Amino acid sequence: MLITAFGRPVAAAGDWLVASADELRHRLHTIIAEDQVHCEDPGIAIDAAMVRFYQVRDFKPAWVDRYGLRPEGAMVLAAIYQAADQGLRYTDYRNPWLEDILDGTVSRPVVLGTEFEGQQIKLDLVVTENVLRYAWHALAGRTAPGISNFGLPIAKPAIGRLAVELAEALTHESLPEYLANLGPGHGGYRALRQSLARYRSIQRRGGWSAVDAGPKIEAGDCGLRVEQLKRRLAVSGDYRRTDDDTGQCFGANLKAAVARFQHRHGLVPDGVVGARTLDALNVPVRARIRQIQLSLERWRGLPVTLPPRHLMVNIPAFRMEVVEKGRVVHTLRTVVGRKNRPTPLLASRITYLEINPYWHVPHKIARKDLLPKIKANPDFLSREDFRVFDSWAPQARELNPASIDWAAVSTNNFRYRLRQEPAGRNALGRVKFMFPNEMSVYIHDTPSKRLFEESVRSFSSGCVRVEDPLTLASVLLQPQGWDQEQLAQAVATNQRQVVVLDEPMPVYLVYLTAWVDAEGLNHFREDIYGHDRMLSSALDQHAAVRTACRTVPGIPPYAKERAAYQAADGARTF
Repeated sequence: MLITAFGRPVAAAGDWLVASADELRHRLHTIIAEDQVHCEDPGIAIDAAMVRFYQVRDFKPAWVDRYGLRPEGAMVLAAIYQAADQGLRYTDYRNPWLEDILDGTVSRPVVLGTEFEGQQIKLDLVVTENVLRYAWHALAGRTAPGISNFGLPIAKPAIGRLAVELAEALTHESLPEYLANLGPGHGGYRALRQSLARYRSIQRRGGWSAVDAGPKIEAGDCGLRVEQLKRRLAVSGDYRRTDDDTGQCFGANLKAAVARFQHRHGLVPDGVVGARTLDALNVPVRARIRQIQLSLERWRGLPVTLPPRHLMVNIPAFRMEVVEKGRVVHTLRTVVGRKNRPTPLLASRITYLEINPYWHVPHKIARKDLLPKIKANPDFLSREDFRVFDSWAPQARELNPASIDWAAVSTNNFRYRLRQEPAGRNALGRVKFMFPNEMSVYIHDTPSKRLFEESVRSFSSGCVRVEDPLTLASVLLQPQGWDQEQLAQAVATNQRQVVVLDEPMPVYLVYLTAWVDAEGLNHFREDIYGHDRMLSSALDQHAAVRTACRTVPGIPPYAKERAAYQAADGARTF
C-alpha cells in the first residue's frame, strides 16, 4: 500500500488543484458551521485560523498533492515530531488516522497508493490543524491565557497572524526559517531551550546517581561518598577529574566543582556538601527537565518581544536584571515576599520614584505586624518615627500615640493610619520605585541590608526590596540628566521628593526556577511559592484532556464533517 520516495510522479496537477480548492472551501465551511474541530485548546480559534491560512493560499492544498505527502508536509510533521525539543509534548499532536495512513512515516515525503484516492484533502486539513496548534503552543504556551504566569496581563498575537505567516512561508519557500523561529525571540528563552537538549541527553544515558546520606563532605575527606560525589558532578558537567585528583579523596578540584554547583543552585558556594547541597545534588534529572519545561512555558507567557530597556525581577532567584539596549547592565540582589505574603507576578511601568519616601503602612501590616510591637513597647512608635492619624481619610486628624489605649486595640478594631517619616529608620529606605498595579506593590530600598547576604531571601510582605537602589535610580534618571552627585544631594536632604520619569521603565515580575546565565550555566531554584507545582498540574490536566479527545471511540478527526459532506455530495469520499 505504501511507497516512500523523495521524488514525485510527473503528472499535470492543475485540474486536481482546481477541484481541491472547491472541496477545501466546502469542508472548511462545514467545520466552521458545525464547530467540528476537536480538542480545542483554551483561547485558540484553530478553525478560524485554518480558514485564514487557506484564504491566503486561495484554498490550494498546502502539504499534499494527488499522490501523497509533499516535502513541505514532511518538514512540518518532522518538526512536530521533535516537539519535545521546545519543551512541548509530541503526544499533544499525535493523530492515529494520520499515523496509520502514513504508516508511521512523518519525517519524509510519501507517495501513497490507490487507497489514498479521496483522502488528500483530509490529510491536508489534519496537517494544517496540527502545525497551527504546534506553532501556537510554541509561541504562547499550552495552558489557558494567564495560567503560566498566574494572571500576568500580557497580550499575545492572534493565531490568525501565525496562520498568515505560515502561508507566506510556504509561498516564499522560507518554511525552515519559520519553523526554526517558532517560540519567543528572547535570548533567555532560546538559551534555556538549547539547554533542555543537554539534560534530556543526560536522562537518556541514565541520569545521575545519588550521593548517599551522611555527614557533611568537605576537603580532606576520603571514601565511597566522595567517589559518588565526583561521579554525580561529572555527569552534570561541574567536575572534571585531573591527574592530581584521583582516588576517593576530596581535593581542591572537587571543592571548586562543589562551589560551582552551589552557585548554580542558589546555595552558599563554600565548597562543603551540607544538608541543603546534598538535597540539591539528589534531585533527579527528570525533575530538572520539568523545571526547564515549566520555565519555557512561562517565557511563552511574556511578551513576544521585550522592550530594549526594562527591568526584570525573577522572584525565586531573588535578583533583578537592569536591561539597556537589550543587554543586562546591572544585576541586583532582591528580597521578595514571604510564602504567606507572596510577591505577585505582574507587568507594569515605573512612572515615578520617591526620594526619602513616607511609608504609609498598609492596614494589614499595621494590624498584624506592628500592633503587637506597639503593645509590647509604648515607645515603639516614637522611636521608629511613626505618626498616627485617626482614619484613612485625606483630612484625617493626627493623634498623640500616648493618648491611645493600645491595650484596648485589637486586629478587629484597628482604625488608625500609621505613617513613618522619611529617612532615618524608614522601612522603605531612601528610594521607592512606583508602578501602577492592583496589588499595591512596589520596589524599594531597605535599612535591613544584612538580609541580602542570605541565600534564600523571602522576607518581605510582598514588595520587592532592592540591594542597591541608588544604582537603579541613577539608571532611571540618567535620561533626565541626573548624575550621581545630584542624586546624592537629593538623598542627603532627608526631605521627600517625587520625580516623575520622562521615560517610564517597563518592569516585569516573573517566576523562573530554571534559567541560563550569560556564561551558559544552567541555574535552578526552589519553588518557593508552589507556582511550579500548580503550573505542572495545569499542564497535566491539559495533556489528559488532549488524550481523552484523541481516544473517544468512533470519533476520528472531522468525523461529523465527513458525514455532512458525504450527505451533501455522495459522489466523493472523504
